[in-house]
Amino acid sequence: MKRIVLIGNKSWEVEPILNALLNVRIRPVALPNPTQLHYPWTFAQGTAKPRAVWDSFRQTTIELWCIQDIMDAKWNPSSSQGKHECLPKILAYRSEKPDIVVALGTAALGLNGGNNNGCVVLGSNIFIHNYHPDGQNPESVWDDPANFEKVLHSTVNPALFQFDTNTIQLIEQRLLKPYLNPSANISVLSDKDNIGVSVVNITNYADYANSDESGLQQLADTGNTLPVGSVETTHGVIRLLCDAPFFFISGITDRVGHFADDVNGKDANGNVKTEAQNFTAAYNIGVCLSYVIPELVTLVAQTHAKPSKATAEA
Repeated sequence: MKRIVLIGNKSWEVEPILNALLNVRIRPVALPNPTQLHYPWTFAQGTAKPRAVWDSFRQTTIELWCIQDIMDAKWNPSSSQGKHECLPKILAYRSEKPDIVVALGTAALGLNGGNNNGCVVLGSNIFIHNYHPDGQNPESVWDDPANFEKVLHSTVNPALFQFDTNTIQLIEQRLLKPYLNPSANISVLSDKDNIGVSVVNITNYADYANSDESGLQQLADTGNTLPVGSVETTHGVIRLLCDAPFFFISGITDRVGHFADDVNGKDANGNVKTEAQNFTAAYNIGVCLSYVIPELVTLVAQTHAKPSKATAEA
């Protein structure tokens, strides 16, 4: 049985993703209901169970996980170190190794004054920047010199990033508009070359005032010429879980350097719109993912298909 592992970060991200995956008016007909569903989450903190499982979907098992669910209670839920130490629980859930791993989470984008709020970004490259090196943040002292501060590439099939016009239209018809500072063109931005910049060891949201720019500058200093897909904190942690082909899907909540304005901002009546902004971006991930899963299953099946007798004898 082939195995696809989908991993989200916080519960407030995974639950809106599930909302889209479970909605028959949003997801494509090709995606069935999960055969196992743990929603709402009722297990003890640290329990190694996925939020949803699609068993034997075209001879493939698909699991949707939430890192916050499986983290031991001793950790700050934003600790990169805690995430890194708890993620192996996912590998141990089944005997089969993952055939592909997908990171899901909200993120920033909008370089050089641009605005992508509400867009969904797909990419496969990762750059991990340690914002608090040398143990500067005692809540998260994760370090991996062999994999930090350089671009990590993926062997994922490039065909996953090539949507036909009709599929793009169906996805974009279903994307929600974020409340604060939405993009003028809420769309799917898909490119295998996109880099997800993961700025790790952040447990205080106040760091976001400078951390995104820090990670982007560190990437630029390497001489990178590939496009930046998103900036967040967790895709890179997931990328290092195992050696399986990898890609990420980011829902854009805020412009780079504008976390306080776009995620923690207020409407005209002074109401803080954090939850609405985050829900919208995470839900849009789920909309896109619902169309990606059937294609992903097909590509995984093709990759692992046994050659015919004629091919083998040629």
